[in-house]
Amino acid sequence: MGYIRQDEADIWLTVDGVSYGNGDSWFSYTGATLSAAGAKTRPGGMGKEVELGGPATRSDATITTQNSDIMAGQHRALESLVGKGNALVKIQYLDEYGNAVSGASFTVRGKLKEADLPDINADTPNAGMYTVVVACHELAA
Repeated sequence: MGYIRQDEADIWLTVDGVSYGNGDSWFSYTGATLSAAGAKTRPGGMGKEVELGGPATRSDATITTQNSDIMAGQHRALESLVGKGNALVKIQYLDEYGNAVSGASFTVRGKLKEADLPDINADTPNAGMYTVVVACHELAA
C-alpha cells in the first residue's frame, strides 16, 4: 500500500465542455463533502435516541490556481457562465513520481457558482490565486 500526499494530485476544470486553467493542474481542491441531514427520534419519548438517516447533500467544491495572464484572459468567459455553466472537476491521484495511480480518481459535477479574480495589494508579493466554486450535484460523476 502506498500513501498519497496532499500534493500528489492533478486537478482539472471544464465548464460546458471547455477546459479552463493555466495549462497545468489547478493548485488546490477543497469541499464537495457528501453528508446527510439526518433525523433522530426517541422511541417512547425518553427511549435511547435512534438515527433515522436522511437525504444526502454535497457541499460546494472550491478550486484555486495561480493567477496569470491566461486566467485573467479566461475570467470574462468564466464569469459569464456563473449560475448556468455545467462544471466538472476531475481529481487524478498521482504516485511519488507524478504518474497517475490506476483507479484513484474521482469527478464532481454541478453548476459554476463563482469565478473570482484575486485581491490586489501593492504591499504583498504573494501569488494571487484565482478561485472557482462549483455548486455540486449530490451524485459524484
